[in-house]
Amino acid sequence: MARSGRRGDGGAKPPADAQAAPGRRRANGPRAATAATPDEAIAAPPSLRPTVEPAAGRPPGRRGGGGFVFDRTLVLFIGIAVGVTIGLAFAGVKLLGGGPAPAPQTVAVASSSAAAACAAAEQGSSATDCAQPFSPRLVKTLAKGDDVTIGVFGDSFGEGIWAALYWTLPKSQHYDIIKFAERSTGFTRYQSLNLEDKAASDLASQPIDIAVISFGANDTQGIVDNGHVYPLLSAGWKQAYAARVARYVALLRAEGAMVYWVGLPKMRSTDFDGQIVAMNAFYSDEMAKLDVPFFPTEALSVDDRGQYNDHLVDPKTHKEVLMRASDGIHMSIPGYERITGPLVDRIKAYVERSRQIAAAEGAQTQAASQATSSGPPT
Repeated sequence: MARSGRRGDGGAKPPADAQAAPGRRRANGPRAATAATPDEAIAAPPSLRPTVEPAAGRPPGRRGGGGFVFDRTLVLFIGIAVGVTIGLAFAGVKLLGGGPAPAPQTVAVASSSAAAACAAAEQGSSATDCAQPFSPRLVKTLAKGDDVTIGVFGDSFGEGIWAALYWTLPKSQHYDIIKFAERSTGFTRYQSLNLEDKAASDLASQPIDIAVISFGANDTQGIVDNGHVYPLLSAGWKQAYAARVARYVALLRAEGAMVYWVGLPKMRSTDFDGQIVAMNAFYSDEMAKLDVPFFPTEALSVDDRGQYNDHLVDPKTHKEVLMRASDGIHMSIPGYERITGPLVDRIKAYVERSRQIAAAEGAQTQAASQATSSGPPT
């Protein structure tokens, strides 16, 4: 099983092939790679289309001991290689992780302060973080003064999101971003890798405070479950896929993590984009059922006419920047930063509210200790 990549001080340099062994992230970040366009793959029928999945990469360094300066005009992408077809060759295989999904495991409210913080949260995007109670794990992390550990789970889009979070939630702000994402994976691909088993193994060696998930680019195909083959987005497909997603989210929550799900951007191919739109709608509905904040990205990946465009305005520089890879599917580093902007703001707000809870609990504990030590009045 691949090792998780993370930012560390003095860690080993990430290997060139991040799929084989995603390395420990250093200050000069994840590495980028490019490969062939998958247009021919997109044109195939959805149930038999080759999986579109790029290689992992590292963006050019912008901070840390590496001394590199990030040139945003460079076209350095989080991979664009085409994966291999798995088709329906596994129709007779009974998959691991089958069966009904357990009820999502929620995390107990850390204190009455958490409930008050949720009640006081402004309406809109930040308020839905309270759909799941505040994580005692994160509150304890902040109370101890430790870095907030964010695990990023997914396929190559997850790798791109990891790279974006690496730049926008830096170590200097007390965040540690760990890559558990692995290209060529998905919830329809349990014949290749059972994502639930992988997540359980990853979390056993590295606990996290926050989980960010993004899957789907490889999942626009049929699914095999308990020896049955279900076509893309059929009733059986949705039931099997939803069960796996529910177990996955429950696993992360059982470890004390706050969970976020990031949707997929607009695609250049009309046919493929239609499937992704349907997939995003499915994810949005499922996340609503699970009380998981869902971040749509389509509106952030189109131009001012609502159309696909390789070049979009960078919110930081207010200049047009190449935001997409040549395959019409994946993003450039600035593109991933653009679509994860709302997620970054949300994480910062959630951490700040948790920090306030930690401070309030600390003050309450100190006051109680002082009252106990002073003894009863004489």
